[in-house]
Amino acid sequence: MVTNIDLTMVVQLIKESIENMGLRFYDLEFNDVSRTLRIYIDKERGGVTIKDCQKVSNTISRELDASELIHFPYTLEVSSPGIQRVLKRPEHYFWAIGNVVEIDTGESKIKGYLRGTNSDGIVVATESRENIIPYSSIRKARVVEEIVHGKRS
Repeated sequence: MVTNIDLTMVVQLIKESIENMGLRFYDLEFNDVSRTLRIYIDKERGGVTIKDCQKVSNTISRELDASELIHFPYTLEVSSPGIQRVLKRPEHYFWAIGNVVEIDTGESKIKGYLRGTNSDGIVVATESRENIIPYSSIRKARVVEEIVHGKRS
C-alpha cells in the first residue's frame, strides 16, 4: 500500500485551524514506516498544555478525515516541539530570538544568544563576537536550555 501524502496540502488544511485556537503551527513530519503524522504546535506566551494538544488533535483529525488527503490508516500525534526545539524555518528562528541556540554549519558549531533574524540569516552573539550566519550555511540548529547550578535558567 502506498503511504505517500502531500505534507504541503496537510499544512494548508490545518494551519488556519490551529491559529484560530490561539496557537501556532510549528512543524509536522510523517513517518512512513510507522504511519505516524506528528504535528507540533506552540504558543507565543506560555507552554503548550495537554488540553491544547487534545483540542488540536480532535479538530485536525476531523479535518483530515473529511479532506481525504490521507487514504490509509495512520496515527496522529500532536505535541509541543519541546524546550530544545529544532529550528528549521525562518519563523522558527524569529520565534527563538533571545534564547540560547546551537548552530551547526558543518564547518563549525556556534553556541550563543540568538539576537536577530532577517531574510538572509541570523545573528548569534557568543562571548567573543556576533556571528552573522546565512540560512544557507545552517545544517542543524536548535534552542538549548541552559542549566545553572542544577536549575533551568
